[in-house]
Amino acid sequence: MLVDRPATDSSLVTVASGQNFSTSLIPTSTGNSTLIFDVDSGLTDVAISGAYIDEIWIQYTKRTNLYIDAISPTAGTYSANSTTVTVTISGGHNAQVGQKIYLDYTSYSSGTLPADEIITVTAVTPTTITGTTAASVAGPITGNVNVYLPIDFCFYLVSNGTVTNTNQFFPLFVASVPSTYDNQYFSLTEQNILPLINHPVVQAGANFTSANSKTAPKARGLMLQRGQALYVSVSGATSLTNGFYVNVQAGFY
Repeated sequence: MLVDRPATDSSLVTVASGQNFSTSLIPTSTGNSTLIFDVDSGLTDVAISGAYIDEIWIQYTKRTNLYIDAISPTAGTYSANSTTVTVTISGGHNAQVGQKIYLDYTSYSSGTLPADEIITVTAVTPTTITGTTAASVAGPITGNVNVYLPIDFCFYLVSNGTVTNTNQFFPLFVASVPSTYDNQYFSLTEQNILPLINHPVVQAGANFTSANSKTAPKARGLMLQRGQALYVSVSGATSLTNGFYVNVQAGFY
């Protein structure tokens, strides 16, 4: 049996990396990252040789029914016409095609103010986001809008018992969590963010493309050796207004 000492850990993450990940994934200081799972990095437990992580999930620290307000919205402008809205953010953004974003319209040029809404991103440029509005707009209507952009988490492997500089952080993957109510719980396994592994123990269920792929994933996770640890940082220069619990389900062997 590979996993004979089950382990579940939960860590509150509120500190940003000190910069946007569009600049670099490496945190600006060692204090801008949070330890979320430790596989005996101090090398004091001779009874284990490593750990297997089969799930990491992110839980927002409070309930919301519209948007996740962990970071302040980004100010932008919009142009809406018929069923299409294009948002312009002069400083750039991190939204990707297929993600959801919440739009808080604050002014308008004519007609009536569009209703605040969640849109699905259909196209992007470095400074614009395009999506489909919930209702047809007799436009074009232009104005200002507050945009709740996705929140990016970078996960790092650290192989040193004592962290002394940022060169010890090795980025593994980034989880981009849209700031909408339906992402208050965000599973890295269900979202296929955890990497595929060659797991020596056969798991129940079908493959990821099957109907029950989300309830029985069989080949995603992390294998960490004794002496390693897992850290996480959030993109941005300022701490989160409201944090996230980053939870790890694993087992030592």
